[in-house]
Amino acid sequence: MKELKLRKTILASLLIAIGIVLSQFVSITYPPNNAIIRFGVGYLPLIVISIILGPKIGFGSAIIQDVLGYFVYMLVFGTSGPFFPGFTINAIFYGVIPGLVYNLILKEKKIFNYINFALLFVLIGLGIYGLVDMPNILSSINSEIDFSPVFIYSMLVLGEVGLISILVFVFKKRKEDDKSHRIIFSVIICQIIVALLLTPLWVSILYGIPFWAQLPLRIVKTPIEIFIYSFLLIEIIRVLNLYMLREQ
Repeated sequence: MKELKLRKTILASLLIAIGIVLSQFVSITYPPNNAIIRFGVGYLPLIVISIILGPKIGFGSAIIQDVLGYFVYMLVFGTSGPFFPGFTINAIFYGVIPGLVYNLILKEKKIFNYINFALLFVLIGLGIYGLVDMPNILSSINSEIDFSPVFIYSMLVLGEVGLISILVFVFKKRKEDDKSHRIIFSVIICQIIVALLLTPLWVSILYGIPFWAQLPLRIVKTPIEIFIYSFLLIEIIRVLNLYMLREQ
């Protein structure tokens, strides 16, 4: 029992360290030197912790990663923005929801498969609407933040490709075990809650940038992150589960 706890502690610590590096030093911001829009997979280790070690450990790990990551960044670069607990709440969602969803016991084994199809079709529809209504979107964005139209179009097209790729994947896996569908569902839900709702709210509170001015670009970037997170997580969880079975 003590050995198992020690192994869990070591794994969680390692993943937290990786999460700090990914979120604080590997993420990409646009425009440069502006954290309004950030691309990255900093929450990926927290999702792994939540699924493999459970949502309780994921909860504590989320708080540690966010708080410790803030001070590590400040020590390395000598400066940082104000610490804001709203971003800790963001991390907690990623540390708790995936573990709850992954281990949820349901009679209907394909429920997450069906839900993912519905959510992906909605997101693809929003992307198509964005391409059609791009002039209005650019007008609403650039009234507050100056972004290149080519960048916005490129991101939206890449997002649509990512969503369609996930849709094809979900279709091919429709008859298999639903664990992959649970991972994809967790990513979609966390992205909707955190990227589209909470983060723009926190940014509006901190920097005074209107919520609705941020939303169009976040809708553009969200499909890309959903694709990257889902693709990486499915492979990582599969490998870790195989490793854990071997150890047992």
